[in-house]
Amino acid sequence: MTYGQFKADVLRLINQYSISGNKVATTYNNQQDYLNRIPALVNDGLVYLATTARRLREVADLAEPAEAGKWLVYTLPGDFWQLCPSGIIYVDNNGDVSRTSRYKLIGENKVAVPKPEREIKVEYFRYPVLLRSEPDDSDFIDCPMEALSALTFYVASHLEIFDDPYIQ
Repeated sequence: MTYGQFKADVLRLINQYSISGNKVATTYNNQQDYLNRIPALVNDGLVYLATTARRLREVADLAEPAEAGKWLVYTLPGDFWQLCPSGIIYVDNNGDVSRTSRYKLIGENKVAVPKPEREIKVEYFRYPVLLRSEPDDSDFIDCPMEALSALTFYVASHLEIFDDPYIQ
């Protein structure tokens, strides 16, 4: 879903999308304030969903390890949140795939696996791509379809939480 579609859905939920069939102007009551708050609320909701109810699974190649004794230390992808169970995947020269739970997480963004060196992939849960502070209506919201309604209601409820007199 695009940010423009999402924003329209949120405004409909709080009855601030249209008056007598005409779109509500940004100068009407607190309309611009609502619009300004939506991107930060979307980002908050995306991270909450991706780290609790609807995790985002990803597989990526690991490359360019540093050597540490009998171990190879790889840097995990930048959007890494949490390793999937048996999330280290070996690919041998024949293309056969096997999983292992023999690894050591080091800090927030490194993983060590035993030598010998071979093609290694990581299966992990990632953080969502966040919206910019002033997103374009065409920007994509990084949320699975089955969680979009929860995100929409999350944002709408936070807009209404202060019992705003301009929201009926």
